[in-house]
Amino acid sequence: MPACDGHIAILRVSDVKPGAMNAFMAAVEAHQAWYRKNGVTGNQIVASRVIVKDEKTGKMKYSDEVITYHINPLRDDRKLPRNDDAWKAYVKMYRDSSTLKTQYITCRPNAKK
Repeated sequence: MPACDGHIAILRVSDVKPGAMNAFMAAVEAHQAWYRKNGVTGNQIVASRVIVKDEKTGKMKYSDEVITYHINPLRDDRKLPRNDDAWKAYVKMYRDSSTLKTQYITCRPNAKK
């Protein structure tokens, strides 16, 4: 991994299935909870709903696209119990409620004072 003057962040862009926004947000919470349950406290997982202009009305509205940020993920999480029941459950929640469009690993710079 190259040097990062800030925090590594995994950015994922997902299309949420119609009517599944609450389920997707529950998956985000379950994802974060899995890390906490396994003693990881230095990371953060958040979701941002994308806002777009409605072509018909010209008004701003939420799209079905969500960007999730996994900030400061473990650089080596091989010791965590991947594929345990809780891990499988949150992965299934994501898969049932959305389609992953793309994923990036980014360097989120520290805020300037």
